[in-house]
Amino acid sequence: MHPTITNRSLRETKRAERSLRRQLGGVGGELGQMWRVLAPWALLAAALIGAPATWLLASLGQVEGFTASCIAVAGVAVAAVSLHLTRGRRFLGRAHELFNVTAPVAVVAYTVGFGPDKYVLIAATIFGAASAIVWNRRHTSTAIRELEQVANGKGAVYGDMPARWREFAAEHMPSLADSTMTVLKDTRDEFVAGLDLGEAGVPSDVGPLLERLTRFAGGVVGGASLITGDYLDKVGVRIARRDPLKTAMPWQGPNAPGESMIEPIEGIGRYRDFVELSLRLPFVAGRNGEPDKQQSHLAIIGMSRSGKGAAGELIDVNVATRKDGIVVFCDPVKADQSVGPISEGANYVLDTTPKIRAFFHRLVNKTIPDRAAYLGNPTRNQLGRVLREWAPGCGLSWVMVHVAEAAALYNNQDMTKITERAASVGIEIVIEAQKGIHDRIDTNARSNMAALLCFGTYDMDDASLVLPPELIDLGANPAAWRNKQPGTCYVVFPELTLARQAMPARFARHAPDGSDIAAALAEYMHLASPCDPITAASWGEPYARYRAEIDARHDRSPRQHALAGAVLLDRASTPVAPPVQPADPPSVIEREEEDMGFDLTPPGWQHEDSDSEDEPGAEDEQRDVEEAAENVVVGMVNALGDDPEAQGVLDLAYDGLARYGRDDEDDQADGLYVPRPDIEFPDDPDEAHFELIPSRDEAIDVLLDILKNDISEGNTFKPSHLYEAIEARAKRSDSWVRRCMKPLQGWGCIEETDSYGVYLVKHTNRGDLTDYPE
Repeated sequence: MHPTITNRSLRETKRAERSLRRQLGGVGGELGQMWRVLAPWALLAAALIGAPATWLLASLGQVEGFTASCIAVAGVAVAAVSLHLTRGRRFLGRAHELFNVTAPVAVVAYTVGFGPDKYVLIAATIFGAASAIVWNRRHTSTAIRELEQVANGKGAVYGDMPARWREFAAEHMPSLADSTMTVLKDTRDEFVAGLDLGEAGVPSDVGPLLERLTRFAGGVVGGASLITGDYLDKVGVRIARRDPLKTAMPWQGPNAPGESMIEPIEGIGRYRDFVELSLRLPFVAGRNGEPDKQQSHLAIIGMSRSGKGAAGELIDVNVATRKDGIVVFCDPVKADQSVGPISEGANYVLDTTPKIRAFFHRLVNKTIPDRAAYLGNPTRNQLGRVLREWAPGCGLSWVMVHVAEAAALYNNQDMTKITERAASVGIEIVIEAQKGIHDRIDTNARSNMAALLCFGTYDMDDASLVLPPELIDLGANPAAWRNKQPGTCYVVFPELTLARQAMPARFARHAPDGSDIAAALAEYMHLASPCDPITAASWGEPYARYRAEIDARHDRSPRQHALAGAVLLDRASTPVAPPVQPADPPSVIEREEEDMGFDLTPPGWQHEDSDSEDEPGAEDEQRDVEEAAENVVVGMVNALGDDPEAQGVLDLAYDGLARYGRDDEDDQADGLYVPRPDIEFPDDPDEAHFELIPSRDEAIDVLLDILKNDISEGNTFKPSHLYEAIEARAKRSDSWVRRCMKPLQGWGCIEETDSYGVYLVKHTNRGDLTDYPE
């Protein structure tokens, strides 16, 4: 596209040309413009006339060889000086200057040494004339700009001479009229300069004028950025003349699979200055004894088709393949489409608004307190000290909750609470939205997310909702590319300097069908660990059902994992059943016994071959049964640990062992209760008059039980769905059910949805009894 030529632009060009011509006249001293035009022709004439004359004089004294040698040495010295003096120019200018200096000297030296040669003189005449013509063309069209660039490249200060910068600043940027510029780098790809802002200038004066600076340096749209230091009197300006982010780099796969989450996520993109894009999600390890820099939650903001979804997939696949990180993917709008290949790496996928809201409620009220109690107890976490932050090796998985289409969850207070409470226990929430406005994302939640990936926006008004003001002052402008360069964004992370945050970056491009992500997950997911048992237990039955469905789909059965000091049934394979021949080595049972800490050998089985061929007697069988039962109980004690429900389970186990082998008469003699069948009495026509009507507390318990078993958490219902069951079990009317909706909302058991008269079940615990959980 050709630039538009206007009268104003022509006047500016003429004014700059006149100024630079005066500059060249001052630099050359007594050498005027006429001498610059005649110089190559004078050199040509001197060579053609002086070469035969010098030969004639040298031949009279019989010193042709000595004279030619001296002329050649002088020519080499002149060529070396010329190369040194023109070292700042471009290649064409240096080569032409070298030819103009060495060619006449070489012709004179050859003629003196070997005598006049008509072929040499003819060639010198033709090539010399061509060189003089090229010299004139260069110096009348492009030499002015070339000399200016040479001066800039040598670090010349514009304020010390009448140059284009001072005139441009005085006319178009009065606030920078007193500034001086020192050019540090001037290439076809990039322009870098330092600005001394004068007595009263500050960096904020430069920010609004970056577009004019870009025009001055010939940069691309959105290619300017400021570099600020510890002082306010100087700033750096970097202007890109060619945008390397026009083409996205290909994605090479996840880095550090099977490693800890503290390793940075790399290989996912690059900055405009070709520096590799690197993300550190849990924290940045401190150096030289400094404390670690903890990360905050992450917001991904950008207009439709700006590439934020593809970037989120790259982050997800890197987290999913780490040994201590898991991904929970939530999309209340189009999960079946958006989850794609990430479903193979996500530990938990939630695809409806009710499920996500119920999950957030569990995170706030169960998961975060349980993980905090574990990390704060040095006798429970595996590092053996009080942990104020999640740390690798503590026994808990690092959890990333990725919420796509977060605007559909607007006004969810639990999501806001997660941004306030979850970071220190190793849970990071990542939300995606097209716009960070207050009616799409809660302002409190937005303020709690210190990390940001800002992709292309429609205009600067949208960008200013999420970008810090200091970055906008430094020239950050995501509206420059909108969605024309998918994946281009500003990476605003707390540990990065402002200069790095103001530098655009672009995420790598992966296959549109997600085949490379699916291949990476298939190759590396075996290195990842399952969710830790404390977190899995806090997510309750919905999570257990989901994992069971996933394992069934992949034809897998549970495997026991020892994590966080407890035993968890998770995905893989169950302990192998005892072999039919117990003497066959190696014994799988022995290996499982060593892993689990107790004996799994069934009664009557032996690890080694028995020398006796006799069948075991009744006493031996009873002894083996009692020994095996005792081992099972000991294993239960080790497995349950300090679980509050452990004692009740152990009491039942001991009671069962105490009654083993006893008949009902013995139990009656010991005062143990033996269940008997109910005695059936004849039907009484007035029996209905003697049925007990449950009290109000009992009726509420019945109502909560119906919500738990018939509706279940995460699902929606209408009060009319409960009428029949309440009438049958609690003898309550329809109006009583409707009156109970308000106290249930007050306890947080249910929540109104966007549909009138439809409620969401969040939990089924009463809020008016302090001892209810027990």
